[in-house]
Amino acid sequence: MKKIILLGITVLLNGCLNPANQLINNKFIKVKPSISSVSGIWTFSSGPNISTIKLYPNGSGIICDDISGNIVFNKVKYANNMIYIQNGMVLEVKLLNKDILKIRTILSASTSNMIYKADNDLKAASLKCVKEI
Repeated sequence: MKKIILLGITVLLNGCLNPANQLINNKFIKVKPSISSVSGIWTFSSGPNISTIKLYPNGSGIICDDISGNIVFNKVKYANNMIYIQNGMVLEVKLLNKDILKIRTILSASTSNMIYKADNDLKAASLKCVKEI
């Protein structure tokens, strides 16, 4: 009986999307960026962490994450209302305009909405990211 319960829990948990699955099934190389109706720079901050996304008109771009002083850069591709990150993560675009980039991340069984605000002059971006973007 214990084996059946354990098997059932394992099957249920395998159905959950987790970041490891996204990283293992990295679609970044295969995705062709779409021409975006909006290009620009948007920044989001949460506590000591600051994230800046820059999208070009051809749908390619870059993301710079300053995580408590540790800087991580990745290329991004915008296609089919998704932002595919070079590291394998995928962000669902809920709203994209010149003022707001609202995205949803899916981590395990939970989702998180983040609202990036227009930052074309890079005033809200991390100083370390400003140098590279």
